[in-house]
Amino acid sequence: MEIKCFNPIADNQATVLILGTMPGLASLKAGQYYGHPDNLFWDIIFRVCIPDWRNDELVSADYETKIKLLRTNRIAVWDVLQFCDRKGSLDKDIINQIHNDFIQFFQKYSQIKTVFFNGKKASEYFEKNKSETAISDNRVFITLPSTSPSNTTNSFYVLKEWLQIRNYLNN
Repeated sequence: MEIKCFNPIADNQATVLILGTMPGLASLKAGQYYGHPDNLFWDIIFRVCIPDWRNDELVSADYETKIKLLRTNRIAVWDVLQFCDRKGSLDKDIINQIHNDFIQFFQKYSQIKTVFFNGKKASEYFEKNKSETAISDNRVFITLPSTSPSNTTNSFYVLKEWLQIRNYLNN
């Protein structure tokens, strides 16, 4: 099945970019980034952006509130792939991928200086196409553990790694 990524959540204030690979089926159905109810992304992002967020409280905010939190904290979100064929939601099943145009993206959003990858596969797909993206040497690239429900890594470890985003906000 051919899948197309969402438009980026980005504006001229963003200084941090979080890149996934391609939305899963639940996200595509919801029309929202990280729309699977078991994906840790939004629970982690709220804890990254709101340090006193209660650890026992799950995020129940509507999508517009989530987007506002990203924008307020100058975080952009997009995917490495523009199109692909995939059965199901797993990155390992991606074939016939076409990368997003990062030359154009980084020309438009040149103020973005730090790029975080949501999982190793996003980083790997980006690296495969890096020679075509004219990536600036002044950007920092960091791979974080995936927030996907298919990632069996300890959730506290995933959160600990993602909290390093705080060091790059509002710089």
